[in-house]
Amino acid sequence: MTNSSQRLHCEDSSGARVLVPVLYSFFSLSGTLANLAVIGLVCSSKRLKTTSNAFIVNGCVADLSLCAFWMPREAVALARAAPKSSAHQALAEGLALLWTTVSLLSHALVALNRYVLITKAPPVYQTIYQRRNAECMIAVSWAVPLLFLLPRLLGQRREDGAPTCAGAPGKGVQAPGAYTAILWAATVLVLLYCYFKIFRKVQSSVKRVSVLGFQAVAQPPCSLPRKEKRLGLHVLCVCCAFVVATAPLVGVIVFALVTPVAEGLRTAAWLLFCSLFVLDPFLYTCTSEEFRRAFRSAVRGECGRSSSVSHQEPWPKPSGRGDAA
Repeated sequence: MTNSSQRLHCEDSSGARVLVPVLYSFFSLSGTLANLAVIGLVCSSKRLKTTSNAFIVNGCVADLSLCAFWMPREAVALARAAPKSSAHQALAEGLALLWTTVSLLSHALVALNRYVLITKAPPVYQTIYQRRNAECMIAVSWAVPLLFLLPRLLGQRREDGAPTCAGAPGKGVQAPGAYTAILWAATVLVLLYCYFKIFRKVQSSVKRVSVLGFQAVAQPPCSLPRKEKRLGLHVLCVCCAFVVATAPLVGVIVFALVTPVAEGLRTAAWLLFCSLFVLDPFLYTCTSEEFRRAFRSAVRGECGRSSSVSHQEPWPKPSGRGDAA
């Protein structure tokens, strides 16, 4: 295929050349601000420095990388509708897959952390989530995707060696497609399983759970039914958000291994998945009273004193070196 025919194909296949860059730009701006806000609040508030929030920050770092670096590049490239070189595109796709996988693994780590905290005895939680163990979990969430995607990150050329159209997410990702689909699907299944077990546990006992951030507090018995309903609603919202955002893309990747998938469907599934990187910070902070107090303190310029404002106890921390503060 000649360069002119490649360019014509790119122009014809990018019917949403205006809409997609606009969505990328919106996701980039809103996702960057939201993830930066969460990272800043956790780093500046002592009461937010918990093991679960460390995993949340790890996911926000991956989401921030996607929103601040990859999405603007894709928006500009798609708006120009120009062919992209194989090596450059391979590196960009490798970084996108790396950050995406780390983000999903971080959400799985958050779900596992809350599952162990709520359904297991405190000594079990303290043993598993010592500071060193939590740091190793975060390191593994980066090392495993990096190991599988290292060839693409090093700029390995595509099999066909031809330039591809800008802004065609999912195109030319056949090599890591099976790995990506399996890992992403497994991550979502782990998350759903953990939150389902949490929901079942909360139905029987809410002694160690607060609806605002899954924190252990002492509340009057009359408030427990209401808290239980709100907690169940929050868990349901988290699960629905992940299923709605990930299921279409995983299905597209799986079907693409067997039969060609329409580019419009592939792009729509990817854009829906990208919305998850913007919603992630809100999924974990919108119901947390600690985050709301820290945000109000930051707005008033009192972020350093946010920990003294709250009378609510943080999640149980292991004694000594137990928590990944």
